[in-house]
Amino acid sequence: MTRTTLTRPDRPGHANGDIRRPLASLYLAATVLSLGRGAWFTCWAMFLTRFAGLSTTEFAIGITVAGVVGLALGGPAGYLADRLGVRETLTVIGAVQGLAVCSFAFTRQFWVLAAITCLVVGAERTAPAIRIALIAGLTSGEQRLNSLATARSLTQSGMVVGALLGALVLSLDNRPAYVSLVFGYGAACFCFTLLLTHVPHVASLRDRKVRRKALAVRDRPFLAICGFNGMLALSWALLDVGLPLWISAHTDAPRWIIGVLIGGNAVAVVALQRRAVRHADRVATAARMGLWSGLALAASCLVFAASYLRSGTVVVAVLAVAAAVHVAGELGFVSSGFGLSVALAPDDAHGEYQGMLGMAQSGALILAPGLLTVLLVDWGVGGWFVLAALFLAGGVGTLRSAAWAQRQHVERIGEGA
Repeated sequence: MTRTTLTRPDRPGHANGDIRRPLASLYLAATVLSLGRGAWFTCWAMFLTRFAGLSTTEFAIGITVAGVVGLALGGPAGYLADRLGVRETLTVIGAVQGLAVCSFAFTRQFWVLAAITCLVVGAERTAPAIRIALIAGLTSGEQRLNSLATARSLTQSGMVVGALLGALVLSLDNRPAYVSLVFGYGAACFCFTLLLTHVPHVASLRDRKVRRKALAVRDRPFLAICGFNGMLALSWALLDVGLPLWISAHTDAPRWIIGVLIGGNAVAVVALQRRAVRHADRVATAARMGLWSGLALAASCLVFAASYLRSGTVVVAVLAVAAAVHVAGELGFVSSGFGLSVALAPDDAHGEYQGMLGMAQSGALILAPGLLTVLLVDWGVGGWFVLAALFLAGGVGTLRSAAWAQRQHVERIGEGA
């Protein structure tokens, strides 16, 4: 099976001018959903432990199990989307997610809450990959990567605004406010599902009457790319989980700097993601961006380490410089993942390839809290050097794995000839 390039001809009825309205509906759907997610993630720990009756231990167990379930669903959900239709699969996921979220308001039993959490987290982990597959199926050429970057910028904006709404709920800190938030997130899921009805159907394997086995699990170079991309995905958790732990344990920085750094990261992603992704329009350039991402993230770790036992304006300045280098690495990591995953996936397998990449990223996020706690709290400065080595390995591995994938592609073309 041949690989797609990023410059395939547009399909009839999906010229660049004709696709803007469907993409606008998809952008709006993703933004509305991210508003609900941003608010929910700000408050869910407080809601489940204070008003749903879970102990902190039960909450930790439930979230861990849900994360594992979400990880396991990535690949199968992607393959199912390719077979049945990416838009239709995404619509079902949104509806199930909405029902599950609303169910939080009606139960206080641990096992029921755990099952609901598995549904919600499973939907949250699988939906982004299938949304990327839907965009890939609706676009081509330069428009494809621009559309992916636009979607990420909009969802990041929605998460930020949603987090502000969640902060308002936290300030009220009463059951009616939390229950209103639950139903608001559920409503966002249903709006997401409704808006998807305005997005065109992308031809599925069933439409083409194609029967085949899963491809991504047998694509060893791509699996290697996923593994190294997962290592770079630790950059997401570094800012949200690792840095607050580090600042609290090993610096005298004011606590407000955490919110400033996270907010600045979000603003930078919104402003610069589309520009960054332009440099990942081919396999070779996307691979090099992965390398530079690893280098930048490793450098940011070394600068973060320099904040050890610092205080006053010095620690604020050091953390700000480190965060700026970090966001450059994050932009490169995301752009590299976009470029490689859509370029290396066959046209009829975007769902399973994106699902596999999402599994790798989810796996990294599951491991991140424990790993970062050990490295940055227990090991101190030495932990930053270990983390820098992991990022560097992720960047170099991405470059080499992409070269392997290109060699394999050339070999397959030669065999076909």
